[in-house]
Amino acid sequence: METEYERYLRVSELLSLQKAGDARTHDDELLFQIVHQVDELWMKAADDEYTRAAAALDAENLELARNGLHRVYLLERLMGEQMRLLETMTPLAYFQIRKGLGHGSGLESPGFTMLIKNSHKVMDAFKRMCSRHGVDIVALLRDPMKDRPAWAVAEAMIDIDQAFQNFRYQHLVLVRRVIGSGTPSLKGNTIELLEKNARHLFFPELLQGREVLFEDFTPGSLRP
Repeated sequence: METEYERYLRVSELLSLQKAGDARTHDDELLFQIVHQVDELWMKAADDEYTRAAAALDAENLELARNGLHRVYLLERLMGEQMRLLETMTPLAYFQIRKGLGHGSGLESPGFTMLIKNSHKVMDAFKRMCSRHGVDIVALLRDPMKDRPAWAVAEAMIDIDQAFQNFRYQHLVLVRRVIGSGTPSLKGNTIELLEKNARHLFFPELLQGREVLFEDFTPGSLRP
């Protein structure tokens, strides 16, 4: 008989979502499936935080928005750390598991696609908040004291971009470790595709503001 804990978490259903032992192409396939399934769950949680953070920004609850965005940052760090588990797999193990993936590719991750699609919710809400406060990104960069709560939100957004790029880089390094740099996938050269995707930013305007800030920079004299 299932406990209330099991029923609440739907444990039986959850643990049935991985291949049974006799259906696996390799002993490591259970680990491979679980890591990627957990990634999708973390990204689902991150997307929910996006939606709530955008609503909090529109409601002028900036601390709640910052907390939610910080949670996304922590989720991304978890995703990067759990990627280390796959480094324990040998190339041969991956090749055997890959045969059962058909034409599938991690580049088709619905969670990642969802985060890209919905990140604009946060950026749009941030811009609306800045408009109400009479500041813009460059103004905040020039003087964070002008609006400390808005600055804290902007920095949380930068943390998200940085953490996700770190995650994508760790993924790239993992793939290179397993299949090398020149092995093609069904969609082209895997490493080249991952390198291109690793440059993606959720909130590019925040970095573009920094570029504006330093457009007129000139080096000063050495002050020993």
